Amino acid sequence: MLSSESLSLKHLWFLLPLLVAAAVVCLVGPNASSFSFNSSYLQTYLYSHTVHGKEFKFTASYSSGSRNGYSLNRNPKINSSNLEMLEANLAQVRAEIKEAQKRKATQDPDYIPNGPMYWKPKVFHRSYLEMEKKLKIYIYEEGEPPVFHFGPCKHTYAIEGIFIQNMEVSGFRTFDPNKAHLFFLPFSITMITQVIFIPESHDWTQMKYTASDYINLIARNHPYWNRSLGADHFMLACHDWAPQISFAIPNLHNNSIRALCNANTSEHFDPSRDVSIPEIHLPGGSTVGLTGGPPPNKRPILVFYAGGVHGPIRPILLQHWENISDPDVQIYKYLPQNMSYYGMMRKSRYCICPSGYEVASPRMVEGLYMGCVPVLIKDNYVIPFSDVLNWETFSVIIPVKDIPNLKKILMDIPMKQYLKMQRRGIQMRRHFEVENGGFNVTRTHQKIFTSNLDKLEANLAQARAAIKNEAQWRNATQDPDYVPNGPMYWNPKVFHRSYLEMEKTLKIYIYEEGDPPVFHFGPCKHTYAIEGIFIQNMEVSGFRTFDPNKAHLFFLPFSITMITQVIYIPDSHDWTLMKNTASDYINVISQNHPYWNRSLGADHFMLACHDWGPEISFAIPNLHKNAIRALCNANTSEKFDPSRDVSIPEIHLPGGITEGLIGGPPPSKRPILVFYAGGVHGPIRPILLQHWENKSDPDVQIYKYLPQNMSYYGMMRKSRYCICPSGYEVASPRMVEGLYMGCVPVLIKDNYVIPFSDVLNWETFSVIIPVKDIPNLKKILMDIPMRQYVKMQRRGIQMRRHFEVNTPPKRFDVFHMILHSIWLRRLNVQVHNER
Repeated sequence: MLSSESLSLKHLWFLLPLLVAAAVVCLVGPNASSFSFNSSYLQTYLYSHTVHGKEFKFTASYSSGSRNGYSLNRNPKINSSNLEMLEANLAQVRAEIKEAQKRKATQDPDYIPNGPMYWKPKVFHRSYLEMEKKLKIYIYEEGEPPVFHFGPCKHTYAIEGIFIQNMEVSGFRTFDPNKAHLFFLPFSITMITQVIFIPESHDWTQMKYTASDYINLIARNHPYWNRSLGADHFMLACHDWAPQISFAIPNLHNNSIRALCNANTSEHFDPSRDVSIPEIHLPGGSTVGLTGGPPPNKRPILVFYAGGVHGPIRPILLQHWENISDPDVQIYKYLPQNMSYYGMMRKSRYCICPSGYEVASPRMVEGLYMGCVPVLIKDNYVIPFSDVLNWETFSVIIPVKDIPNLKKILMDIPMKQYLKMQRRGIQMRRHFEVENGGFNVTRTHQKIFTSNLDKLEANLAQARAAIKNEAQWRNATQDPDYVPNGPMYWNPKVFHRSYLEMEKTLKIYIYEEGDPPVFHFGPCKHTYAIEGIFIQNMEVSGFRTFDPNKAHLFFLPFSITMITQVIYIPDSHDWTLMKNTASDYINVISQNHPYWNRSLGADHFMLACHDWGPEISFAIPNLHKNAIRALCNANTSEKFDPSRDVSIPEIHLPGGITEGLIGGPPPSKRPILVFYAGGVHGPIRPILLQHWENKSDPDVQIYKYLPQNMSYYGMMRKSRYCICPSGYEVASPRMVEGLYMGCVPVLIKDNYVIPFSDVLNWETFSVIIPVKDIPNLKKILMDIPMRQYVKMQRRGIQMRRHFEVNTPPKRFDVFHMILHSIWLRRLNVQVHNER
């Protein structure tokens, strides 16, 4: 049997034999017998470019006597014997592949390619097996996320991020460049466009400089690019602009292997060297809910398409087929609101995949996923994997000129032939599926285990140094989104630098063990909503890594709220089963992975908003003693340790969203001095109600039960101050509600560590009153000058962004502030290897 790592890789690594084949063709030509170099003369050019203020110079050699204009053994720094061994290795591979056609099919416990969908199934299979056995790829470590070593894992260009992440943890990767057959350039064109391109500027200069600077840096630091002028290097990009940006480096688009979604031969895509890859639309970052569909006899629609009008082909399609009264042909520019896009695909026998401005379309893969035979209408397009797959056996390819005859062409296909195409498409689906994750540490990883941890700690040390140095800089770091400023922050510049370092550096691994609803799930409504919201956002976050060896932190994805709902027996007062659930989970984690035992949980964290979170954590000594606990119930009298644990806000979301909860009138339209309404529980609220309930004072509106003619949120919006007393537990959602509605919070709590108080100075935008001063409540608030109150109110509105819940999360919101608090604890904990 194959290992779990091999199984998870097999789908995505279908791309790699094409890279190998492209490398062979590119480097030596189809008939070359060796890689020896005989030049009649050699020209040397001096390249110079500035990278981050420093000028780099390097030489690149070109031979007019060479078949392809470059040689692999040019630099004297390279050990020629290493290169000769690599080339001999590839020569053996070529010989094995060549002989495969003459032999019987090779056995494989996982999958044996067979059928007319493959041009030469035995040759492809041998090539794939030789790749698994021989291929080694070196990834340059220069560059930092989000532009390098990172990419999108959701939406249309998802393949970029998924490939980069999988490549970095793959068994094909080698950390010794002298053993590499290929060199991967780990930049994401999509992230370059997002981070560097100025919207609507139509200026690609900076983006091209970024790619060019990176290649120059690689050429300066390593000898491998120069020895072949990039011929044994490859890049991967799905964004439409990738070909254009690659043109900034002549040797990149002339010599290197470019794996592109936009595989347009009219834009210098060269099928003999470049690789066409599929564009895969992943709205949630995975294929969950996207694969599968009914059998042919339950597909009443002949052909379906819905999509925007751009490019030259789609207007022709819509001109002939949009809004016609034909139930067989469902063609739309805008899908009617009562229709589901994926539902229509699953009801259709054929799905049209026309090019837009660029040739690639995610509909092609969506069709295969859902059992809808793709109809390709494209010019100058090299279809993905078409040097291995015979697309005409499981799709329909129609020239643009035949669009008017679309229905007739499809109706003329015999049902027997359609059924064959549909079944073949389902078989071919495996080659287009994406599987994120599934990478367990095996013995093969142990050699780099120690060095990985050392790298992580060095990485964090650099972040600590950058944060420390920020305090000495006079000017605040620029940020296009938000620059913290004002007395609401203890040290705004240091906080900002720490936040930016977190965005750049932090990687979190989420254990995949456990099933919903207790694991990987949580409530997203009512008082404990932050549990489910954090878990859901964390699982699709850019901070997530699927390689545990790259993780600075490990998240334990269980929900205390769901444990109490699913496992606790009401009124039993027996917590044994709940504690056993948490304890059993940690035991499973420690048995399946080495990371918990490595640090005894010190680089792990849990998150819980339920009142019982601390108590259940006590079932695992190393969880409450060593791990980071992010808790709403941040009570120091219940062993909450502010140096290690994280206080998170309790946010009451009746409908699961903040709509209708945010905003309120200015101070001049708030006639009530102070307001509170809430149940009597805990030691503080009875004292408050004893002194202030039912007072005939319009300034002080304190209630145990809110009168029926009053609105709770309406009263908050009419009040200048809102009281936030502890109940049985220290946390209260009123604190955040006050900030949401512009009502200055009045905190009356003992032993409470206020959320984000290591960054935020709560005294500048809230009032903190000790329990003993409850009898003096009105006097204390009345003594605050109006000018000071107005400042606090405005500051609270500015701080509101740090407590807002967004879907998807936005920078500096509550999701990111929780992560930042956890990040700060990890910065102060160093995990050591056992030597």
